[in-house]
Amino acid sequence: MLIDFLKPILENPFFVKYGLLGLFLNSVFASFIPFPIAITSTALLLDGQNPVMVFTVMATGSVGGGILTYIVGYDCKKIYRFLRKTQRSKDYDKSFDWLNKYGWIIIFALSLVPILTEIVTIIAGVKKYDFKKFAISMSLARTLSSFASVYFGSMFLHYFNNFKF
Repeated sequence: MLIDFLKPILENPFFVKYGLLGLFLNSVFASFIPFPIAITSTALLLDGQNPVMVFTVMATGSVGGGILTYIVGYDCKKIYRFLRKTQRSKDYDKSFDWLNKYGWIIIFALSLVPILTEIVTIIAGVKKYDFKKFAISMSLARTLSSFASVYFGSMFLHYFNNFKF
């Protein structure tokens, strides 16, 4: 059964051991330690955690992590210089232009995409984008993303627990 194959991955003792605290830390530091939050949340759901609590902790940690990466971008010109070296100058300038032109819409849209969410928060910080607009659009997107992750994780587990091969 597929769920039997996935259980060792989803029941990773590290995250189950630390429970909601582990999820919170994973959510906050996902910007720096690239381990998918969806795996942690699904592991906790598989372990029997309340989906509402998983969603609340995941959304809170994710928003906190977004604010943290904004602050890192705002205060750390070294990250800006590193990004300039790893990206073509034309592409990096284009991202600044998009942020200037579309603002919160870009922050919202890219905050729904796992890897791009970290990049856009750092760029918004480096660009010193209006924090209030940033916080609102990023918070809405990350809360929506957390809801979708918990909802579809619950549906996935429900489907495969009831599926007969």
